[in-house]
Amino acid sequence: MQFPKQVRDTVALNWGIIFAVVVSFSILAIGSALSGFTIALEPEGDGFFYEWQLLNPTFWSTGSAWLLFIAHNLLIWGTIYWAQEKSDRKYSNTLKPFNFIALGINAVFILAHYAQTAIFYDGIAQDMPSWTSQGSVIMMLFVIMMMENRRRGMFFGKKLSFKKEFYNWLRDYHGYAFSFAVIYTFWFHPMIPTAGHIVGFIHVIVVMLQGSLMFTRVHTNRKWIFLNEILVLPHAALVALNQGGGIVHMFVWGFLTIFVVTQMHGLGLKTWAKYTIYALFALSLFVTYTFVRQPAEINEVIRIPTIDYLMIFLTYALWWLFAFISGRIKSFSSGGQTPVTAAGD
Repeated sequence: MQFPKQVRDTVALNWGIIFAVVVSFSILAIGSALSGFTIALEPEGDGFFYEWQLLNPTFWSTGSAWLLFIAHNLLIWGTIYWAQEKSDRKYSNTLKPFNFIALGINAVFILAHYAQTAIFYDGIAQDMPSWTSQGSVIMMLFVIMMMENRRRGMFFGKKLSFKKEFYNWLRDYHGYAFSFAVIYTFWFHPMIPTAGHIVGFIHVIVVMLQGSLMFTRVHTNRKWIFLNEILVLPHAALVALNQGGGIVHMFVWGFLTIFVVTQMHGLGLKTWAKYTIYALFALSLFVTYTFVRQPAEINEVIRIPTIDYLMIFLTYALWWLFAFISGRIKSFSSGGQTPVTAAGD
């Protein structure tokens, strides 16, 4: 199979973003058709009920979503394996054959999900609780935070002392984990024309684009990586706003806290800019939890960050224990914390 030569990664990135926005806003076009489906009502007391699923699902309504999800995931995993095991792993500014294959696979299945929603409505949410989709996204976010630790730090620019083998492990396997997480949440949701869903689909397609551009220079661009992280904030806020109640404050302030504590320190901001953000963040918190919410409800701010940072420490502890028992931590013998410097790590 012949692929175009010398297609720059930035060109693919720009067109991929346009594709993500166009497809996601095209969901509005099938809104009237979807109104003909009868949607299930939330059972009383079910905190993990997903609102957008059929009242009377059929074999094909859910089976089509599961079959397409499995095929999508396995094909992308195969492409990742090809890229890692059958290539030189060198980073470049142009696309390689596996980039074209990954982009093509994702594009085909994105359009397939559009058609599947229009015909059958349901996603795999019919069979799975909503926390599984939320958990997959949270996993992706805290793994990004671990990978970015050596560049931007974890707490106000301060780095955690992870072993070099841990970074190597993240480098080798994060693609499989991320692709599963994003493809799972992509097929979990039917393509419903709410503001939260539209922003959410832009986010997951953007993450698919990032994965498809493996071993290109843009794949490690810090601002592009940050966009992959921060898009979860408007999506989560809009979904929470649709559901009503104070949960929107938990998502907005939770992800803003992670931004202030961790993410903004990789953007190359000047010191004055950081302190300005600190001041605005503190002032906004004061106003919100004095005049909008109750002071006692300020614990909402730390719920999501607490989960993320605890999962980071737990993941590292479990990896450390396994690696130590299996004898895979070579730096123990030299007593070192040798940094990893490869461009794509």
